[in-house]
Amino acid sequence: MRITSETQSQQTILNVQLNYAKMTQLQTQITSGNQINAPSDNPVGMAQVLQYNTQNAQLTADLASIQSASNVLQTSVTAITNAQNEITSVINTAETANSATNQAASNSALAAQVNSAITQLMGIANTQLSNGTYIFGGTANQKPPFAITGSDSSGQPSAIGYQGNQQSSQVIVGKSLTVNTLIPGSSVFQPNISGPTVYSGSTGAAAGTGADTATGQGTLQVTHSLTTYTGTSGVAPGSSSSSSDTVIGPAGANTLVIKDLSGTGASGTVSLNGGSPVAFSSSNTNLKVTGPSGEVVYIDTSAISPGFNGSVPIEGDGTLSVDGGATTTPINFSSNQAITNGTTGATTNVNSTNIRQAGNEQLNYPGQTDLFQALITLRDTINNTQGLSAADRTTAINQQIASLQQINTSLATPLGSQSTQAQFLSNLQTRTTNLQTNVQQATSTLQSTDMATVIVKLQQDQVLYQAGLQIAAGLNQLTLSNYITV
Repeated sequence: MRITSETQSQQTILNVQLNYAKMTQLQTQITSGNQINAPSDNPVGMAQVLQYNTQNAQLTADLASIQSASNVLQTSVTAITNAQNEITSVINTAETANSATNQAASNSALAAQVNSAITQLMGIANTQLSNGTYIFGGTANQKPPFAITGSDSSGQPSAIGYQGNQQSSQVIVGKSLTVNTLIPGSSVFQPNISGPTVYSGSTGAAAGTGADTATGQGTLQVTHSLTTYTGTSGVAPGSSSSSSDTVIGPAGANTLVIKDLSGTGASGTVSLNGGSPVAFSSSNTNLKVTGPSGEVVYIDTSAISPGFNGSVPIEGDGTLSVDGGATTTPINFSSNQAITNGTTGATTNVNSTNIRQAGNEQLNYPGQTDLFQALITLRDTINNTQGLSAADRTTAINQQIASLQQINTSLATPLGSQSTQAQFLSNLQTRTTNLQTNVQQATSTLQSTDMATVIVKLQQDQVLYQAGLQIAAGLNQLTLSNYITV
């Protein structure tokens, strides 16, 4: 192929153009900070950059979800902790109301404290996020989960109901990773309590070995029916014994100690179960004797054996009932007696082994327990709006204390679950942040411009460009020899 001046000129111009294109590419890398600005710059590198960018965008979305879920969980943990503290304060108030030093005049103030706690705990149960979402309503989180559904004559809440649903809200925080955030408030403030039935009273009755079918709360009535004295002391039941004695137990479980100080049986002292001695005479036919735990017997001392000094075993029979006395079962002092409610058919299993006196036991059965109903009942019991006797009022307050203690203990379950998930998210956030940093560094290493190297290349290409222009200009200059023909 013959090389002409035109061919040289065209090749020189092509080289100048290619050199200019390289300079333009280098200038773009400098101004943009990226050495890959188009697929043509580095097809393989661009594919890797796009993959990194996609991964980075996903990690950014995951971090946003993690932060959002963490905010919910931290709010939930704080709310449940505050609820526990408030319940503990109410328990202290109830114990004050039940203390021997409490004055009746202070009951209204103590009841007002409980009513204030109801308001505080409703506020906690209806905790909202900054965007208005309620955290204890499950997925029905756009309205207050708890609302007053009834009021008494004073305008105070008499019933509070749950309006949310039973489905927890789940948040995706990573590939195949979810956490439960907005949980149902019923599982927190109306928990299902497991374990044996809780007895609140002083009769000695306890939970039996069988599984109770009753639910909620109830009352076990322990009623005295007959007192029998064994031996030759001459003591006998008083005229009020059958209706007013409270001692219950097999022979020897309760003991009467008689001391004939006259030697003829005419006078002396008598005590029950080691309690304070009571003076007697042969004229007493209905003498009241009280034991150290408040147990009572009425005795006839008109026929005390002369010179008797010693112990008299007492046998006290009684019955059990869980339906207000409509249905009764004789006490047999065994580890398990199945007592049936004649109205509902539900069964309560009682350990009657250590029953020693009559009275009422307030029962908290396993199953759903309502915090707000317990508080409302406690408030009204402290105020004694139900017309209870002093003994029954004390027993009822003890029952509500037991309920509140159970609920406070049960709060540890959702609190632990939410706290554990919050810690998991904290660790996940750290790992995700580190992974995103690594991806961004890899992207930067692959895509970012090495300024020093590119500037040196640009300077070199500029020199070549200028030289190319000079060569092209020289080739294009015309002289006389171009027109001479031979």
